[in-house]
Formats: sequence, structure tokens, C-alpha cells
Amino acid sequence: MTASFSFQDSARAFASFRKPSAHVDPELYEPERAEYEEMLDRETREDLTARDFGTIGWGPLSHLTPEATAYLLPRLMELAATDAKDAADDLFMMRFINFISSGPASPQFRLLGEGERAVVASFLDYLGRAHGDLIEHECWDEVLAEAVHAWRDV
Repeated sequence: MTASFSFQDSARAFASFRKPSAHVDPELYEPERAEYEEMLDRETREDLTARDFGTIGWGPLSHLTPEATAYLLPRLMELAATDAKDAADDLFMMRFINFISSGPASPQFRLLGEGERAVVASFLDYLGRAHGDLIEHECWDEVLAEAVHAWRDV
């Protein structure tokens, strides 16, 4: 079985989500929130890199609003599927797995409908097939398996 996933189909599935006026939860304290907004606002979605999402310890990913999450998910999936590295030179793929592992019941994903959730589930299957050895080596295989289960069973 070949590992394939259509990022063009993914982008089409999320096309109804427009760039939000704010990307980060307004409850986050001001200095950090303003810096995260600046990080995400300086590029178009397609031009954002994994470095624009900071590091595992300091970055906007876990503070995205539901609107920003829905808008950015196609790009986040694309970054996760490549050898993209974050600002600490760590693979973004593992951060993405951690981010998505909370499952579709998480408030960050509340705007996703059945079609978008199916795309995420399909992508997670693809990620496991295409990068399974690396994911296992990095000890994220169980987290990915749980994420696949959560996204498939909605």
C-alpha cells in the first residue's frame, strides 16, 4: 500500500474557513499573545513555516482560537508531513501529533464539521503509514494511534 494524501483536497475541504482577525486565545496574557499574533500575522497561511510556530515550550499552537485552528489546519498538516523543523530545530511533525491528539472534542476543533474531521482522520492514517518508523523512533506512535482512534470514532 502506498502512503498518499492529497494536500490539494485538504485545502479544498477547509476552503470555507477564512483568515481570522485574531489567531490566539484572547485570554492569554498580553505580552505573549501579542508576540504570537505577530508571528502568525506576518505571513500568508501558505507561506507560514514550522519556525513561525516557535518551539515546543514557547509557541502559539496550543493557544490558537477555533477559527485560527480551522483556517490553519491544512498548512499544519502539510508542515507535519515534511521534514519541517520548528524554531528549536525539532521536527514539527511531533508537535503536530501532540496538538491533534486532543481529538475533535477539544474546543480548538469545535468548528470542524464531519468533512473536515474525516480529512484529519485520513491525514493521520497517512502520517502513520508514511512516517511510522520515524514516529515510532521518536516514541509518538502510541499517541498517534490514540489520535487516529479519536478522529475516526466521531
